[in-house]
Amino acid sequence: MRQFQRPIALMWLVLANDANAHDWYTGKTDPVLQYDCCGNKDCHPIDSDVVRETKGGYYVRLPRPAYMNEPQEAEWFIPRERVQAAPDDRYHICERLMTFYRTITPHMKFEAYQRFRWTCFFAPRGTSSIAQAR
Repeated sequence: MRQFQRPIALMWLVLANDANAHDWYTGKTDPVLQYDCCGNKDCHPIDSDVVRETKGGYYVRLPRPAYMNEPQEAEWFIPRERVQAAPDDRYHICERLMTFYRTITPHMKFEAYQRFRWTCFFAPRGTSSIAQAR
């Protein structure tokens, strides 16, 4: 019995730390549109290599799955006024897989397709957008 207690305790410790690591996304909203960032399932850290800062904001290029039935946008532009401060030294993005519709035959039949859309973006406090805005 004692041999099972240690792995179970270790598992609870790991799960508790993972849950706390993403708690800060909960309750966050986009500063301009006031949309919910959506919390744990849609928000995640991203590598700084996929982020390019410009005068007006950021360009983010994320790899997309090949199974999507619609080509994804090559890059997302995130305006400076929608950038929020991250609590750590990493970039974070919140994104959702959304369903859109288009007509195949005018006024007769619709086809559904899915695309990822970003909802919130967080940059490290040391970046110029955060230093100027806050």
